[in-house]
Amino acid sequence: MTKRVLRLIFTGILMLGLAIPGAAFAGDGIKQCTIQGTWFGINSLDDKMPTGWIVTATGQSANHGVNVFEYKTFNSALFGLPDPHDMSADRGVWKRLGGNKFAYSFMAVAVDEANNVLYYARVSGEATLSSDCMSEEITALLEIFFPGKSPFTDEPDHSWQLPVHYGYRYTLD
Repeated sequence: MTKRVLRLIFTGILMLGLAIPGAAFAGDGIKQCTIQGTWFGINSLDDKMPTGWIVTATGQSANHGVNVFEYKTFNSALFGLPDPHDMSADRGVWKRLGGNKFAYSFMAVAVDEANNVLYYARVSGEATLSSDCMSEEITALLEIFFPGKSPFTDEPDHSWQLPVHYGYRYTLD
C-alpha cells in the first residue's frame, strides 16, 4: 500500500514538473502580450504626445478578435481625397501572428452631406508590441475604393504605404 501511494505521489510530481516548463515557455519562449485594450496613437516611443487616433481591440481569445479605430484628426486632403461630411468609425479584425506580433485590418465609409458614399477606406498592417506590453510599433497600408468598387473583391483605386507609427496602451493609474 505504501509503495503504491509513493508511486502515485512520484508520478504526480513528475507530471507537474513536466507541465510547468511547457506553460512557462509557451509561445516560442517569449512573453506574449495581449493586444486587447485601448491604444492611443503617439508621436514616438520617446514622445508620448497623442496624435489623434484611438483603437480598441477586443476578443474572447488572445489570438484573434475585433477592433474599432477612430481618427478624428484624419486629413483626407493629404491624400487628394474628397473631404467627407462624415466618416464611420473603422471596424475590423486582428489576429496574432506569433509572439507579440499581430496582423490587423479595418474599414470605414466616408459620405458627403447627402449621405452618398464618397469612398471606402481600408487600412491593413502589423503591430508589434514592446516586451513590457505598453507600446506598439505599427505598419499600415491605406487603400481607397471609390463608389462602384467593392473593397471585398476589387483592387483599390489608390493605395499608400504609411510611415511607421506608434501606439501606447491606455491604463488606469
